[in-house]
Amino acid sequence: MAEGAEEEVPNPIAGGLEVVPPPPCEDPSFEGEKELFEDERKRWLILHVALPRTIMTYDLAQRRNTEAELNDALSNLAWGSIDTEAGEWTLESPDPSLEPPHSSLITYADYVARTYPADRTMEEQAREENLRLAAEKRERFTMPGEPGSKFRSMFDQMIKNLQHSNKALAKAFDIKKVFLKEEELPEDAAKSEAQNIMRFGRHQILPSFWNLLIQLTKQQRRFSVVLRSFNEEQLIQAQKELQLFVQCQHPAYNGQNKTHKPPLMDGNKGSRDLRLTASAIGRMDRMSGALRFRDRPQEQASTEASEEAAENPADSVFRPTEYAFPPYHEAYSGLMHQVLETANTAAIVDDLAFWDAHERDFTAGKMLLIDRAETKVQHIFFDGNIEKEDANCVDVRDAVKGEPIPLEESSNIYLHRVDFFQAVTDIDYFVKATEACELKRSMKIVEDRRSEGIARALSDQERKQASEEAAAMTPKEWLYRNVIPALLPALEACQRDRPEDPIEFIAFYMLRHSKQYSKTLKA
Repeated sequence: MAEGAEEEVPNPIAGGLEVVPPPPCEDPSFEGEKELFEDERKRWLILHVALPRTIMTYDLAQRRNTEAELNDALSNLAWGSIDTEAGEWTLESPDPSLEPPHSSLITYADYVARTYPADRTMEEQAREENLRLAAEKRERFTMPGEPGSKFRSMFDQMIKNLQHSNKALAKAFDIKKVFLKEEELPEDAAKSEAQNIMRFGRHQILPSFWNLLIQLTKQQRRFSVVLRSFNEEQLIQAQKELQLFVQCQHPAYNGQNKTHKPPLMDGNKGSRDLRLTASAIGRMDRMSGALRFRDRPQEQASTEASEEAAENPADSVFRPTEYAFPPYHEAYSGLMHQVLETANTAAIVDDLAFWDAHERDFTAGKMLLIDRAETKVQHIFFDGNIEKEDANCVDVRDAVKGEPIPLEESSNIYLHRVDFFQAVTDIDYFVKATEACELKRSMKIVEDRRSEGIARALSDQERKQASEEAAAMTPKEWLYRNVIPALLPALEACQRDRPEDPIEFIAFYMLRHSKQYSKTLKA
């Protein structure tokens, strides 16, 4: 290598940097944390992030600009009482919150829903009119003369946190005012991408989301991001900003004009590559039961097929990647072990028509598949449209059994209801929310193991002794002692049924019959 030349850094595998194993748990955050192995305490995080009312300020699917969206969001966070005589709603809570200050209070959004009912038993024209009136009420919530006018200071606080207050940045992009109605200032093809991003004088993607990516990268965590949206146009807009941000070219995050510069996240210089490519964008079709990645080639079934395609490229036909369901294990393993094995960021355009056709029931919403037996991976879905007692637009489903997971079992483990006011005003919101979900999942793992009688509270000396004994075994001895006893039932079932994909059959047999063996086999 020539003197002074930089050493070439190998391209890291998908999933991130060659992650340094976390240190032993010396200061446990809860009683029992030492029972977890290191890779269970620092799990692979797969963060599913909705766009509207979660990390973006507007909602194209519901046709709400930023002004309407912030008002609508606050109407769901404002608690009040109803005057029994006048039938009017009066604000009681001083601050926005997801939880009621008192059990007798209801949100303004709930009050409006009662005032303008819109169930499927109504005549369609009357129902549509009530939906329109209710939406108008929520979208004007903090305006003068409206029931939430006292909450206008909260609205103003959100705008203050979103606007570009950096004077050097404002001068560089000639920012004179903040625009809240996107339709008033459409994108200008004659201007640069940076100018178009800055044209509203404020953030469209919350700084707290960018901060989450920065902090996880600095911590050298293995994590993947899956953007979720009912509207493809909004997803493409988010993709544009993401590409610039991870390459340190975002006008508000590039080190110029007195802005902060984040660490690289584009695959260069050994960094994790968080760029979103077309091949990693899937479309969910719940009516026909398929998750399709139309720009991603289907995995070759065998090495011979790959070699044949390479030898005869003219004969090969492009086939997009498609995962059919139910059963759900193919879509679950496909997303994790194929799509996210080669990309750290993916996206799914969810099926709005299917959700609408099923009266917006949560079981028809954005599907999140979970394997509860997996302790080294944690999926977390962030969405600000989840309701207090109803997952609403997110369908958390067991990938093995195919059954929906109740909200009380998934909440703040796999599913996080985003407080949009806090997400806008607290730069560390998503960092703290992720940590809280991780902690609750860790506690649940320990609790489940203890209830099953397989707690793993080995002392450091016992762990060392077990490791030394395992190291002294021949490969054959180790396999016959630790692996074969657990695999035998699966192998017997596999040879009996002769499935088309025997490896996948064995993997999911083990998941379905997890109580037949100990997942912590000691040497």
